[in-house]
Amino acid sequence: MSARILFVTGKGGTGKSCVAAALAREALRRGRPSLLMRMPSSSHATGDEGPAEEDRTAKRRRGVSEPEEKILDERRDLESFLTRVLGLAFIARRLQDSSTFSAVAAAAPGLRDLVALTAITTEARRRRGVVVVDAPASGHSVPMLTAPSRVHDLAPFGPVAREAGAALAALADPRRFAAVLVTTPEELAVTEIRMLHDQVADAGVAACRVVVNGFWPAYVSKTDGDRIRRSKVSADAAMYIARHRRQLELVDALEKTVGHCPRIAFSFRRQGAEAPEQDIAAVLDRLDEDAA
Repeated sequence: MSARILFVTGKGGTGKSCVAAALAREALRRGRPSLLMRMPSSSHATGDEGPAEEDRTAKRRRGVSEPEEKILDERRDLESFLTRVLGLAFIARRLQDSSTFSAVAAAAPGLRDLVALTAITTEARRRRGVVVVDAPASGHSVPMLTAPSRVHDLAPFGPVAREAGAALAALADPRRFAAVLVTTPEELAVTEIRMLHDQVADAGVAACRVVVNGFWPAYVSKTDGDRIRRSKVSADAAMYIARHRRQLELVDALEKTVGHCPRIAFSFRRQGAEAPEQDIAAVLDRLDEDAA
């Protein structure tokens, strides 16, 4: 059995990279082999050691296990794709260096996106456990997920069609692939995630789960919240309660269209703090249920 792919995407700024890393760590904590795949455009690929990298270094010093990481490489992945299609590595390398092929690849709708997606699915077939993909933001992830069907429509026969067909089969199998759509409980973000959910489903992805990140905890009961708001003893407390309730309304409405949305509590600690472990564990539990 190949590794299951958790394809984590969402609008930029929703915390999808944090969620992806946390899911990979939780899978590893449960004893599953875990790989975190990142896009080459991420800060980790450029060597930018932000808070996340500093945290990983500190954890390694304390002996805390971290998941293996791999960055997609367009040139390497294209060579691997051409080798599978052509069957001969040296021809693949020669063709990759050809300006003619570069022009064809640029003109062929979906080819580069298909190469990236098949690099992920091929990696998963070689492994066990979980491959968590810190995917591009939604505007770039949708073309990647729709690439197999677009390419298959253009070339329904031959080795390229086989690659596209294999990718389509992976997307359609909830035991092999799940899209994790990360949003925040805000009006615009919720509206956009509904559209993204429909687009991902239309791409043929069978398992698609929306995760709400940054949800403000209740802290007090509804009765106590009403009492605090009426008393006007604290404008800050009243504002917090009102925002929490608005978030609750938005998520309840969202769940009526996309199903249950696991929630990750907002962290009021320093920027870059990790998502609460119990919330990430609940997300992974729900994703496991989707695969059952």
